[in-house]
Amino acid sequence: MKFGSLIVLLFCLFCIGCDHGTKISGTVKFSDGTPVTKGQVVFDNGTNSYFGAISSNGSYITGGNKTVEGIPNGNYKIWFAGTETTDNKTGADGTITSYTVTQTVAKKYTSPNTTDLKFEVKSSGATTFDITVEKP
Repeated sequence: MKFGSLIVLLFCLFCIGCDHGTKISGTVKFSDGTPVTKGQVVFDNGTNSYFGAISSNGSYITGGNKTVEGIPNGNYKIWFAGTETTDNKTGADGTITSYTVTQTVAKKYTSPNTTDLKFEVKSSGATTFDITVEKP
């Protein structure tokens, strides 16, 4: 076997074993059609979490995590992080005297333990998943 053929064969074998996972994109909207404009979509399989930042028009793209480019095949619970706003009250000296946290999505979507949203990742490449949630 020629050296060049050996290189091609080894490259092919390497690529067969590679699974970069699935990139998932979509939109997050409320049932009235308005977009969720902040936070992160979290795909959670109970062991690992994969995140996608929500942009101001409600769109998101998952970026995997620090060790995986995409999301591996499997079943995931979908929940949301960073979907709250804080209203700080400050005293005359500039210190915060009180604050109010307001959820921008219904509270049940803010934890993997309470969400009812689920998604099964079945193939590598790219997949679209649009999500509808309730307002708080």
